[in-house]
Amino acid sequence: MTTEKKYENMKMLVIALLVLNVLLGVYVAFFKHDALWLETLKAWGAANMSKAEQLYTSPAYVQQQKTTLDQILGSMNAPTVAPKADTTTPLEVQPTVTK
Repeated sequence: MTTEKKYENMKMLVIALLVLNVLLGVYVAFFKHDALWLETLKAWGAANMSKAEQLYTSPAYVQQQKTTLDQILGSMNAPTVAPKADTTTPLEVQPTVTK
């Protein structure tokens, strides 16, 4: 095999990889749009979807979810360990006792 033939083969391989990369990029972009549209339908419209995005990105919601997951993992890994007293967040509702 000559040097020119090797370079031509490498050139064709690079071109094929670039074409594949562009096609995969278009494919991912198309299905990302479909997934967002589907989630918007699940939220009953664009207004509700923007509210859901605000909720999921709010620091209080993130902290609440982190606390819940930590408690679940803690109970799975070490069921005898009691949760810390300082893990409550302002969003948690404390139960009221009525007599």
